[in-house]
Amino acid sequence: MTEPFERWELPTRLALSDQGVGYHLANPIIADVRTHCELSGESPYDAFGDPEEFALTAAAEQPAHLREKVDRNGMLSADYLTGSVFTLVVFGLSATIFYAILERTLTFTTTPARLAGLIMVCLAFTACALPNALRAAGRPQLATWSFAVVGLFVGLGATSFVLLPEEPAARIPVLGIVVVALLLLWLMTRRPAPPKQPVDYVPPTPRTAPDDDPDAWYRSLSGLLVGRYDLPPDRAADLAREAHDHLSATGGTPTVEFGPVEEYARDLAEHEPQRRVPFWRTTWAELVATLVAVHLGIAAFFNWTDEGHLWAAYGVALPCAVVGLGVAVRLALRLRKRG
Repeated sequence: MTEPFERWELPTRLALSDQGVGYHLANPIIADVRTHCELSGESPYDAFGDPEEFALTAAAEQPAHLREKVDRNGMLSADYLTGSVFTLVVFGLSATIFYAILERTLTFTTTPARLAGLIMVCLAFTACALPNALRAAGRPQLATWSFAVVGLFVGLGATSFVLLPEEPAARIPVLGIVVVALLLLWLMTRRPAPPKQPVDYVPPTPRTAPDDDPDAWYRSLSGLLVGRYDLPPDRAADLAREAHDHLSATGGTPTVEFGPVEEYARDLAEHEPQRRVPFWRTTWAELVATLVAVHLGIAAFFNWTDEGHLWAAYGVALPCAVVGLGVAVRLALRLRKRG
């Protein structure tokens, strides 16, 4: 090999993950490539091509039931939620350390208003990931209503800050916050546990029992096509109707004729053109929203500093603005990469 194999391996693993090939399923694939390159002396780029192209081919060869249920962004439902929690933990850890150094203290004095308000704000931030998580789970109808959950937590947070008592209630040690945050980061970044069965194990495909509900299968198919694979609702309805008409003519049942609904939805989506997503779900929209949040964070910092609320200015507004700038830079780099 003329260059380090790891230079090809890392982007390939990421590309395989985007196609639903998880860490343990990717291991034997990567091992086969490594063995070939070591024996032939070829570069993996010369022998197997670009990581993105290789991942598309390799993922298509894997049994559908072994691939993870990712959407067209390569994300699982859980990825959206854990990503939101990960960002929140990093933000909380940096804010805690920064404020502790600024105030030269090892404990924080809390009040019922601050504690309840911050908890509600954290829940609102995490709930922002619910729409994408529900879409990836094939529940696009619930995704729209999930915005109400965000609004509920925001309202409860504002109410807590305004109405609950401001008298000191307890002192929280900085070290305790740091330990809990580091533990959460470790849990979210460790490698996935090995599967209970070998990755090449192929379990029997379940069949639909006579008393199963075909209508539920059709609804799941439509929801997966719209939510997880981002097909237009009209097109998803047409595909579900075609399946229904076919089964009406043959007298079969959905799972017997087409297989599990999630595998059938994936097969249909792979033959559909990539949909142009609405602007509010594009990277440009994320960048605009992030820059607005950064502006609000900076404005809040100066406002709270003038009013003497230093704990809020340095513990909330400033870290929020810094994290927002980091996210804005990452989004800008993603746009630049796409050209």
